[in-house]
Amino acid sequence: MDKLQASAEALLADLVSFPSLSGTPNGAIVGYIKGYFERLDIPVTLDAHEDGERFNLFATIGPQGDGGILLSGHSDVVPANGPGWTRDPFKLHKENGRLYGRGAVDMKGFLAMAMAMAPAFKDAEDDLQMPLHYAVTFDEEVGSFGAAQMPAFLEKQNIKPSIAIIGEPTGMQPFIGHKGGLEMIAELHGTAGHASDPRGTVNTIYYAARLISFIEAKAKALAAAPDPQSAFDPPYTTLSVGQIEGGEARNIIANNCRFLWEIRPLPEDDPYEILAEIQQFVDHELMPEMRAIHQDASIDLIVDSWCPGMQARMDSAAAALVSRIWTNAPQKVVSFGTDGGHFQNAGMETIVFGPGGMTEMHQPDEFISCVAIAEGLQFLTALKDYMTQGQPAAGSMG
Repeated sequence: MDKLQASAEALLADLVSFPSLSGTPNGAIVGYIKGYFERLDIPVTLDAHEDGERFNLFATIGPQGDGGILLSGHSDVVPANGPGWTRDPFKLHKENGRLYGRGAVDMKGFLAMAMAMAPAFKDAEDDLQMPLHYAVTFDEEVGSFGAAQMPAFLEKQNIKPSIAIIGEPTGMQPFIGHKGGLEMIAELHGTAGHASDPRGTVNTIYYAARLISFIEAKAKALAAAPDPQSAFDPPYTTLSVGQIEGGEARNIIANNCRFLWEIRPLPEDDPYEILAEIQQFVDHELMPEMRAIHQDASIDLIVDSWCPGMQARMDSAAAALVSRIWTNAPQKVVSFGTDGGHFQNAGMETIVFGPGGMTEMHQPDEFISCVAIAEGLQFLTALKDYMTQGQPAAGSMG
């Protein structure tokens, strides 16, 4: 094993040891990454969430000014308390060419590789023809909350990278677009009562069922009118209801009900137009009925998070960069979301591209292969050569 690979694996072991679950304070892992960069004399800026407990991290190597390339990864991971784990999820375990641990592939593996390459980028700082930026975001898994802060942060700092590489595990294949995600909560409040006499009560489960049926009908209407030119599969905006809860017992009128739902729009579709249509149904059909029974009955449609889609730009500078220094493989799009939409909205040409397989994400015994680590380091080495020489080193193509 060469020194660079060993460094990346050691860094990954440290990163995995932080149980940085989405929605929890991430100061410990961010502090570790900050200390690592500062020991290399790389300046770091933290951008705190309004709660003061979650942070984005931003670091820059190279010349000041506009342009440059940004490497982005998220520090949070999904839970690891389900069945199927055969080892401690927060202790990196190496076996048969695989590195096991929660976040190993999604996406602390990419962070570890990018950090392992930082000394080489720092040593070449005087030769870099453009700045290299690192962006580590929080809470990508539950709504890209950290990335949502990035456009305002970059504008405030007057930093304008040209290209963003989102290092999600794509098997080192270029993904140039994805759908958005409008994550929603519906909360219904009515009146309780004994089920033997439902008169004068507002049963929120009934009204939730009607609202869900309306959402389902809208989803079917969109599915019936696919865009034949779309590269996405499925080639239309989707709606889905994923979780519902309400009521206390069989013989009690349910005075509260709550369900989680979402809209996943094509990048060119506006999910807020769909939301407005659903809100109109609530305002003009459901609410008048409910309040005719009880004036305090209500339905609230709450936006939990918005992850914008990433428009597929086949001729972008980001796609051209990956094609030049790594692969001419066909560019693809995906239906799940990433932080990429926020970076594209901030003015960067953006590509989702990184080592490891998507099939290993969010699974028990999550892993990244040592071969994938080597590929990621090979790409980042080619990137360094491109940024210093304008071309990759011989033999660095994937």
